[in-house]
Amino acid sequence: MDSAPKNQIDGTRLLAVFRAAAAWFSQNVATVNALNVFPVPDGDTGTNMNLTLTAALKDVQDDASVAVVAERVYRGALMGARGNSGVILSQILRGLSQGMAGQQVCTPEILVAALEQASTTAYKAVIKPVEGTMLTVIRETSEAARAGFKPEMNWHEVLDLIVKGARVSVDNTPNLMKMLRDAGVVDAGGEGLYVLFEGAQAFARGEKLEQRVAPVDQLAMAFDDIHSDDDFGYCTNFMIQGEDIPYEDVRRTIAEMGTSVVAVGDERLVKVHLHTLRPGDALNYAVQWGSLGAIEITNMDKQRSDLHEAKAQQASQPARVKPDEPVSDVGVVAVAPGQGFRELFESLNVGEVVTGGQTMNPSIQDLVTAIEKLPQPAVVVLPNNSNVILAAQQAQQLTNKVVHVIPTKTVPQGMAAMFAFNYAVGAEENVQAMSRAIKAITTAEITTAVRDATVNDVEVRDGQTIGLLNGALVESGDQPDDVIDRILARMDLDDHEIVTIYYGEQCSAEQAETLAHKINATYPALDVEVQNGGQPFYDYILSAE
Repeated sequence: MDSAPKNQIDGTRLLAVFRAAAAWFSQNVATVNALNVFPVPDGDTGTNMNLTLTAALKDVQDDASVAVVAERVYRGALMGARGNSGVILSQILRGLSQGMAGQQVCTPEILVAALEQASTTAYKAVIKPVEGTMLTVIRETSEAARAGFKPEMNWHEVLDLIVKGARVSVDNTPNLMKMLRDAGVVDAGGEGLYVLFEGAQAFARGEKLEQRVAPVDQLAMAFDDIHSDDDFGYCTNFMIQGEDIPYEDVRRTIAEMGTSVVAVGDERLVKVHLHTLRPGDALNYAVQWGSLGAIEITNMDKQRSDLHEAKAQQASQPARVKPDEPVSDVGVVAVAPGQGFRELFESLNVGEVVTGGQTMNPSIQDLVTAIEKLPQPAVVVLPNNSNVILAAQQAQQLTNKVVHVIPTKTVPQGMAAMFAFNYAVGAEENVQAMSRAIKAITTAEITTAVRDATVNDVEVRDGQTIGLLNGALVESGDQPDDVIDRILARMDLDDHEIVTIYYGEQCSAEQAETLAHKINATYPALDVEVQNGGQPFYDYILSAE
């Protein structure tokens, strides 16, 4: 980039900047993910931003015009955006595109103005903006760039302003959000933006940026995507957290201990995946460089056998036959995290069920595709997850159909909305009825913490059972039964009539029935139902109404 004029770049150079920044981000995904405060198994910020960037640049064709390139990058990001952080990133890219509209080249002055437009556009996309997040970082970065800008500045100098402004803003996020302050971390999305600006700056300086490791989405693949039939032994995953970790040395040494080795990280955090007959050797080596966490060791022979059995059972089931004519003039799209929930929604005549939820946020494109598949001109979308609502609202704007997004934050709210759905009335009446129905639902979730954290004054250790009430972390402990008892006490079950237990893929029907009998014994007036939700990671999702 140094050979280009210091006061302007064309579309080809802009695309190179985007690619360099994305490549630098892909090397820092684990670091960004480690900043996530909430200890639940969720769609991590770094992963969602990386998947969004990958989609943004996947099919972009080069062009001499910065306006054309910026527009293409934004369009790719919009359709591929996942999770709230990915959607907000796509809107930042949209603002940059708007700021460069009609331009053949981009000067430092145009970049500063485009950054201001990026901030404005991102804030408009969020109904209730929260400070101390990546929104704050893009706003304060644009303000710092504007305040320090001088007409005679070249690209290097302006990028220095941007990176410094982003760093100051990110470091200040704990002062704006108690949750970050309690956890002793900065905002993950804000740090992600800083990493992108840092990558652009390094590229402008002529520093070589090479992707040192496999992209993070390789670590997020399903078992059968990254394990072949020839794999044997133990699939071993762990993280090393420390200071001054000799990353390259660690990576080379672990690569010699097994096969299918993937290592992501830096000198402070390394995430490792490998196949080995002796997982203890890898752990004993790794522990000398810091504390170990997120340790998972799986017998691949057994896992493959279980997987093949599950696929065989699924293949033997008859395919769902949709009616020739829609049962209502209003179509419904629902997001569901497990096969059990999918079947429940389909039994309630949901037209399209999109697989997604925690750890697997659907993209905007996934939602748009589902909406367009339905024959009805009016569609209701049930996101059923707080991290999918923003994507659903963006999908709403990308179709010619009349789309209503009911802001369901949990799957039980989505189920309640469908029970309130009236096939004989139109969209407006249904939206009102469904919106009322979700307010009457209390949701509790039981899962396992994936990191140490302090949230809402609740201290959590990695591996403990945790309980969430309407999305808020309220209980933690070493004994699952104790945590469940305390979460039930918080649900005010004496004020409810029905409790439904949705058990996850790691629980059995017998375990769920035992829990149902226990609830009935304590609350005899309640009607307790048991359903197979099939959701991953969450042992139980409890609904009270």
